[in-house]
Order: sequence, then structure tokens, then C-alpha cells
Amino acid sequence: MAKGQEKDVLYRVVKFEIKPDDAQLAILRKASDGLWLVWNEALEARQKLFDEFIAPIYERMKEASKAQDADRLTELRKELGGAYREHKITLYDQINALTPRRTNDKAFASVPRNWQEETLDTLDGAFKSFLALRKNGDPKARAPRIRNEWDFCEISGRYGFKVIGGKEVALSCDNLSGGIPLIFGIPEDYQQVMLARASAVKKFTLYRDERDMRKPGRFWISLAYEIPKPEVKPFVPEEAVFVSLGASSLGIISPKGEEVVALWRPDKHWKPKIDAIEERMKRCAKKGSRKWHRLNGARLKMLRLMAAQQKLDQREVVARELLRHGVHFVISDLVVRSKKGKLADASNPDRGGALGLNWSAQNTGSLGYLAQWLEEKAQEHGGTVRKHKLLKVPQGLPTGHENKIPMVRALRDDFLRSYRRAA
Repeated sequence: MAKGQEKDVLYRVVKFEIKPDDAQLAILRKASDGLWLVWNEALEARQKLFDEFIAPIYERMKEASKAQDADRLTELRKELGGAYREHKITLYDQINALTPRRTNDKAFASVPRNWQEETLDTLDGAFKSFLALRKNGDPKARAPRIRNEWDFCEISGRYGFKVIGGKEVALSCDNLSGGIPLIFGIPEDYQQVMLARASAVKKFTLYRDERDMRKPGRFWISLAYEIPKPEVKPFVPEEAVFVSLGASSLGIISPKGEEVVALWRPDKHWKPKIDAIEERMKRCAKKGSRKWHRLNGARLKMLRLMAAQQKLDQREVVARELLRHGVHFVISDLVVRSKKGKLADASNPDRGGALGLNWSAQNTGSLGYLAQWLEEKAQEHGGTVRKHKLLKVPQGLPTGHENKIPMVRALRDDFLRSYRRAA
């Protein structure tokens, strides 16, 4: 299960491809089958309670809302809160239920218990996310899906594995493997170098990038490890790196000078292609047909590629551009919402269009990810990231790349004024 993070360490992850042979693949399939059984049984138990005790209340609330019956809605909200408290299954309930099941079923017990617990932990997070969306009024929120016999269920554990000499990772599941070693090499370049920093390797996750085993796919392992957290270096506000965020470019001011860094916009390549596929899907005779599923598969693949390319570019910009300016950052705290006047204002053609300046901000949460990644990497160098909301935005500025330097200058001046007043 997920554990609380310690204050004196940082958690990092490396991943690499593995190529199991036929014998190893057979063992991994057995482990996967055992884990999707754990997933499905636990999900069905949670879904049954939701369908029986929670979903009917939401339906009655929907009817009361249509009838504009405020008193009835208030009454139903109280009933809903009571139903959530009374009819729930916790993660620990389902973990404890593993004990009698493993005692009475040898096949079930052949999968390491900790791998089963991690599967339940993942399900718990996914189902809680679904419930949170429903509680916040999203009627289209979907629960985690049942896995079928062709799905490869990811294998994850905090035990039942070890790293050998920093060069190999071995999985331990003797009741499944029958003595066949599950040992996979760790690539010599980046991954071994990163793991050499580790004070401890805490968790492994083995997964397939295409879950459906009937389709081509590759196997990967990710290793989560700890590194010592360096002491935070003194913060000198005048020497900080100031960054004005944007979906297409960043404005930077530091003691090393001023700079505008363009961000890669893979959406400009992929979005027209995705739109074309969606138009073809609309013309399908029946939603859910073989042709519709084929087109939707291509659409989903393009979306995955677009997101992966954007994430890779953001990571490279942090490492290649931002960290060479310093380790302490002050970044603009932007409100990314679709309300009028905000960054993702859909009524503004420059922002709301399919490929407008801030389309990626509306659709991918990219600004938040870049800031989060910068914070993670700054910590490795004893740095920090501070967010500052610029209350008075300069008027009459140009759009796009040309406004980044004026914006970051305004950010720097406003932050320094606020910092001095607070001091």
C-alpha cells in the first residue's frame, strides 16, 4: 500500500523495457490472472453497494432538481451523506478478507500477498476518485472498469522483488514460477546511473503498454526509489529565477539574463488528425460497431502520443533550460478555468479555439504538470518553487511569445514588492 513520504528523502522512479521469454511470460500471465481476479471481486463488491444504496439517491436528487424542490434536495443530501457513511467497504476491509481466501484457496494464495494488496490499493484510489467526482456533482463520472481475461493486469509490490548489484531486478514468486528465474536486466546508461543514487528501492511495477494481450505491446518495469533530500539553499529573492508560464512559451528572468523558451505544441500536429477521426466516428452507422471501435482505438492512440510528447518536452525544458538559470524559482500562479476572462475562456477565440494559444492549457493541465515537475527537480538541487499571483496584469501587451518578457518583469517586480513588505 502507499505509504506516507518521509521528510528527509525524495522519491524518484525509473522505468525500462523488459523482454520476457516464453516461460517467463507464462508466469507473468498467471500472476496477472490472479490479480485481475482480486481486482474484479473487490470492484464488484464496491459497485454492488453503490448501485444498491447510493445510485438510487442520486436518481431521486436528479428528479428533485428538475422539479426545483429545494427542501427535498436538502433532505436527500443528508440521506446521501448517511448512505456513504453506512454502506462502504474500506481498503482495510478488503485486505483483511485476503487472509481466509488465501487459507482456503491454494491457487489464489500462489500470488504473493503484497502484490494482491497493492492491486487493492490501486483500486481503492480509483474508486475514491470516482466517488469524489460524483459527490462534486459530475453525473458522467465512471467507475473503474472490470478487467477481462485478455487484460494484462499490472503487477506491483513493495516486497517480492530485489535489485541485484544495481544491474538486474528479480521478482520472487516461487509458488508461481516453479524455480524459473524472473530476472530482468536494467539498462546500463540512464537507469543504472539513476539507481546508483538510491538509498533504497521501495517498489516495482510491471505492466504492458497495451493491456489487451491480443494486440501487440511491450512490457515495462518501473522502480520507485529514495534518494537523500539535500539541504535547502538560502533563498535570495533578487537572485531567484522568475518564470511567466504559458501553454506555448515561458518567459524567464534570472541573474543570467532574460529569455523566452518556446514549448513544443504536439497538439498542433495531432489535434487536426484527431478531429478528422472523430468526424468519421460520427458517420458510423452504429456507435460501438467494429469500425467505430477501430477508429476510436486510433483516436486514443493519438491522444496518448500527444500527451507523452508534451510531457517529454516539458521535462526536457525543465532540465535543459530552467535549471541552468538557478534552483529557486518564482512562477506565475495562473487561474486555468473556462470562466470569462480566465486563461481558458472559451468565448475568447484566441484561447478557446481548437488550436488557440492556450488550447493545451484547457485540455491537458499541462501548466500544472510543468510546475509540479519543476518543483520535483528543484528539490534535488536544494531549491524551491514559489507561486505568486500577479493581481494587476499589465494592459495593452501583445499576445503569444511577445508578452512573456513584459509579464515576467511584472511578476518579478510585484513579487519583490510583496516580499519586502512581508519582511
